[in-house]
Amino acid sequence: MTEFVHKPYDRIYVRDMIKLSLDDLIGMMSSLEAAHAYWIDGVLFASFAMTESEELAKKEMQNEMFLDKIIFAVHAKYTKTVKSSTNLEIGVLNMEKSHLYKDLISWLKKQPIWNE
Repeated sequence: MTEFVHKPYDRIYVRDMIKLSLDDLIGMMSSLEAAHAYWIDGVLFASFAMTESEELAKKEMQNEMFLDKIIFAVHAKYTKTVKSSTNLEIGVLNMEKSHLYKDLISWLKKQPIWNE
């Protein structure tokens, strides 16, 4: 029988964090093919992995991940969709059951950019 092992990343490197207004985040996400964002604990966000390479694949095998950027906006309450002031609309996925994303948002809220 196949053995399954769950092993979270040991370390995730984040290259850039960008705090946006809700309108700007919605505008950016609506221009992407997969027009949705994630929500956890009062934060609407999306993360973008770096372009795949052989070197990054090696790092993944060593339990490390590199994110190119995280964009985020404060959004107090979860809703299935959010609309901008110009009526752009994107879907929102509630990720509160993801331990990885919960840890990410907890860490993000401790960074200086959170209070900017």
